[in-house]
Amino acid sequence: MGTVVLAVLTVLILSADCTDNSVQYQHGFPIGAIFDWNDVYAETGFRYAMNKILRQKKNHFNFSTIIEDVSINDSFQLVQKICDHLSNGVFALVGSRSYVSREVIDSYTRVFHMPYLSPCTDYHPKDHKPFSIFMKPDNTRAIASIINYLDWKEFHYVYDTDYGLSRLMDLKLWLKDGENQVNVISTWRLRRIQEVHRDLRALDKQYGPPTNFTPINVVFDLSNETAYGAVLDKIRNVGMNKKGYSYLLGSLDIVNHDLERFSHGGVNITGFQLVDHESATVQSFLEEWSELPRSIWEGAGNTVRMESALLVDTANLLRETIHTMLKNDSTVFRSTFRRAKVYNYDLTQGIPCTGNKPWMHGLKIMENLKKVSINGLTGDVHIDQDGRRQNYSIGVYRVGFKENPRKIGNWVDKKGFVPEGTNDTLTEDGADLSSLIVTSIFERPFLQYKKEYEYPENRKNVKNPNDLYEGYCVDLIAAVSEQLGGFKYTIRPIKSSVYGAKVNGTWTGMIAELVNGKADLAVAPLTITKQREEDIAFTKPFMNSGISIMIKKPEIQKPGVFSFLKPFSIPLWMCIIAGYFCVSFGMFIVSRFNPAEWRRKCLRVDNGVVNKFTLESSLWFTMGALMLQGSDTCPRSVAGRIIGGTWWFAVLIVISSYTANLAAFLTIDKLLTPIQNADDLAAQTEITYGTLESGSTQSFFKDSKVPTYQKMWAYMSTAYPRVFVKTTAEGVRKVREMKGKYAFLLESVYNEYFGQREPCDVMQVGPPLNTKGYGIATPKTSKHQELSEKMSIAILQLKENGSLIKMKRRWWIDKGECGVQEDNQGNKKKKSLSLSNLAGVFFILISGLVFSIILAVCHFLRSRSNNKQGGFLMLGNDTTNMYYGHFGYPVEERSNGMSPKVPGGILSNAEKQDWPEESNHKINHIHATSLL
Repeated sequence: MGTVVLAVLTVLILSADCTDNSVQYQHGFPIGAIFDWNDVYAETGFRYAMNKILRQKKNHFNFSTIIEDVSINDSFQLVQKICDHLSNGVFALVGSRSYVSREVIDSYTRVFHMPYLSPCTDYHPKDHKPFSIFMKPDNTRAIASIINYLDWKEFHYVYDTDYGLSRLMDLKLWLKDGENQVNVISTWRLRRIQEVHRDLRALDKQYGPPTNFTPINVVFDLSNETAYGAVLDKIRNVGMNKKGYSYLLGSLDIVNHDLERFSHGGVNITGFQLVDHESATVQSFLEEWSELPRSIWEGAGNTVRMESALLVDTANLLRETIHTMLKNDSTVFRSTFRRAKVYNYDLTQGIPCTGNKPWMHGLKIMENLKKVSINGLTGDVHIDQDGRRQNYSIGVYRVGFKENPRKIGNWVDKKGFVPEGTNDTLTEDGADLSSLIVTSIFERPFLQYKKEYEYPENRKNVKNPNDLYEGYCVDLIAAVSEQLGGFKYTIRPIKSSVYGAKVNGTWTGMIAELVNGKADLAVAPLTITKQREEDIAFTKPFMNSGISIMIKKPEIQKPGVFSFLKPFSIPLWMCIIAGYFCVSFGMFIVSRFNPAEWRRKCLRVDNGVVNKFTLESSLWFTMGALMLQGSDTCPRSVAGRIIGGTWWFAVLIVISSYTANLAAFLTIDKLLTPIQNADDLAAQTEITYGTLESGSTQSFFKDSKVPTYQKMWAYMSTAYPRVFVKTTAEGVRKVREMKGKYAFLLESVYNEYFGQREPCDVMQVGPPLNTKGYGIATPKTSKHQELSEKMSIAILQLKENGSLIKMKRRWWIDKGECGVQEDNQGNKKKKSLSLSNLAGVFFILISGLVFSIILAVCHFLRSRSNNKQGGFLMLGNDTTNMYYGHFGYPVEERSNGMSPKVPGGILSNAEKQDWPEESNHKINHIHATSLL
């Protein structure tokens, strides 16, 4: 009997305990909630989720919630509400947080071990927050991925909070790890939402309007959806919704913004969507959510906002966590509840802020929050050890001209951006060689977008991806395909600028695409090297190249005023001048001592003789011969003619040589380059030089055994600032911008190409440093090996029939921008001489004219002076007065008349009669002139 009574009492006690536990749990696990006054959607979602949990009969427990509304940026109010919740006793806190309130929340939760679940992003991911759960995933990596996908080279960054610049630093780090080089042009902070209009107008005024060559790309990374809505409204008002503007919104609720209004202006807007409205979970949720009365559930409606969805998932995550803890240990919270009150370690009610005891279940609740997972409205909810979301997926949406908002892909954690409809599965063993994936790299002129597809918005409706590209490699793979019967292929360029280098045993760039089985061919200017052939196969080279030196083209030397003197050196000119005077003086001396040069005077009254080769006449004779002109006098003696003949021979050679050399000097502009070859480059210190930071060119210098190249590598590897560049275009731009103080070491084919591109200010100096070839690369599999051999034969055939030469000529020469200009008739224009080439000749001409005029004036003034003095000259002791007429003819004045003065003296009357009539007429003319 006693045994039966004891058994009955035991059953009753156990039943009472179970009933007591059930009763305790049915009173609800208290959860504290703190929301900002403006968090209507978040509060409504949390209230709805808790109400729904309360109505679910399958739960063996309930939640009791205490919701407080405060200004989340008011630290005093926030601390007061946190302490009120802790004093009342709560299992966890749910609520908003901001950049201002983060330190207060983190401090109290850390001290009292109170879990705090927030529908926000972790503002400082590097800080340790052991009791914080962030339900909103960080989309910084997603923004970086989409920037790379959109192929942006630069953008403006707009933010509105104090942590905006911190997020920008994280964004730059992710962009740096990406494949493209992206620059941040400017950063703009929106101080107040009410002043968004002014800030946008200032940005557009400073950097707009966009052009075909300079589009305006803007990243808006704002703190809440209200700010995004205000920005989108003002974009239309400011007029920044036209073609050329592209915006990337950091919003995770882009679908709930009215984007259809932007489908007619030409602007491109890209954003993110955390809540997938097409999922079955969301559709089921919306059936009840849309029916809720708005008077009670203010944030409800026909669509669910991201804030509401995050709080619904937060409530369900708490429910799943408590359920898991009770499932693992039904008595885990037995000592916590007493008369529906929560007690802590020391049997005190709640967790008062004045005490020093943390929440006894805080650590276990946090551990289980990070272990459980749910399928919620925002997708799969998994929390990592840092309290942040992991393994999540974000939809990417885009709106453009005449295009409604559409989903273009998903950004997946641990994978990155996955465009809609893409399939990246390509195995090595199962490679289908009937349709090949061709990887390449954007390098002009090998591969580039066609002009009409340079902007991403123009590439949307292109059915065949191969139609987007043009270049030497496009022509090459088409020609090889034709030679092999026309196999199908798809060109898929890599987004990075890395050809392929082995880093810590792992290949990068195009070679990684081949090694990892993502591509079948690499058709690009890929150099055949020993290291690369160890892991991939190459065809016969389709083009040969070599490392060359590119420098900025030096300024052309302008011709001097006396550039016509440059064909002869100064010593040669001195010899010519000395020869001129020596010949003239020699002619004068020879004529004086040679009787043949003396002739009788022309007047019959005088038997004297005269020598025509005076010193002045000798100088004039030599000058006439030098200028290829004649003179009135010629030598009659043998000696004189020998001197004249030798001088003419010398002048013939000198003038011929001068004429030939002058043509070259006046028509060819000289370029004086500071260096001529690699030895000159290595020996000097004024000009810096570098290569691509990865690739065969850098490896050449790194592994070279030549002393000159070793010296160059020692300099390049230690130079500061760094002399290596990421892309060939960057290296060319650096050569142009540094004004002759930087030399770029690159392959000669690029040197030739950029030397033919405007502004035509770079050039190659010296011969190539080595010789190497470009080949088509394939993976090292049996199927691809056979294909590689066939393509080698096709390349040899293209070489033999001249097709490769024609391809290169088309892209290097025919499309060049620095060739010889042609006139309207297609004739090549000759280079014309400018005034500066022959200015000195005209200076000499003008000087001669001026000097002759001065002499003539002086002579005239002297004659006038003589006339004013009476025109009479005393000739020694002779009393005969000579009168000079206006033209300088001497006339003798006698009592019986005037007689002409002749070299033999004064003619007598008898002698006058012997003169011919013509002479008498001249004398009479002189008389008449003198009398006037």
